[in-house]
Amino acid sequence: SALLYGESGTGKTALSSTWPKPMLVLDIAEKGTRTIRQVKGIDAIPIETWDDVIDTYWYLATGKGKGKYKTVSLDQVSQLQDLAIAQVRKEKNMKEKDPMSQRLWGEASGRMKTWLYNYRELQSKGIHVVFIAHQRENKADEEEDNQIAPSIGARLMPSVSSFLNGAVSSIGNTFIRERFVKEGKEKIRKVEYCLRVGPHAVYRSKIRRPPSAGLLPDIIVNPTFEKLETISRGESLIKPKSATVRKK
Repeated sequence: SALLYGESGTGKTALSSTWPKPMLVLDIAEKGTRTIRQVKGIDAIPIETWDDVIDTYWYLATGKGKGKYKTVSLDQVSQLQDLAIAQVRKEKNMKEKDPMSQRLWGEASGRMKTWLYNYRELQSKGIHVVFIAHQRENKADEEEDNQIAPSIGARLMPSVSSFLNGAVSSIGNTFIRERFVKEGKEKIRKVEYCLRVGPHAVYRSKIRRPPSAGLLPDIIVNPTFEKLETISRGESLIKPKSATVRKK
């Protein structure tokens, strides 16, 4: 299970499309699946209501979709949260301008946690699960040293974000890196799609792997599922150079 978050256009959906096929993408009020329309082995289903979320889960867990897919992607859980809030407001017969009480925010949070957990548990049925989210800066309360400790993570309610961070095996922050590379006498602008996975003071990131594996790399350039799997096994992405055998 993985959580991929980042700014719009940084490659979250494209990265998720490298997961094993066949894949089902829950397009949650986002229409972001256009970027992977040409990728073979991917089905997309539009999710427009909270009932769609529940129905799709049961389709995968016990219905005709059971055993059909190797990967399920929820794109995006930030929009999924909006559906949860809309469902709570609908059930309480609230008007558009009615404010949400603390209790109702709690109901929406609980609903999110329950169904994010249910989808995460599809792992037990041999399905990879990818959660995709927009990013935002979360400003924490003052610490003992009177310093504000901000963090950047998924655009979710703090309680839901903390829950999902702990529930998944990997958390990666997508971003675009621009640098200039010297080729001959000229400097060429190079744009790279990157995934931040190593420990960071501000960005939420992690990969669960054997304790003996050592430190994680800070970032993965042109990330793919295979690269994440290699790192999670404790292996290096850098292939050792083969020894040169001299002939006598």
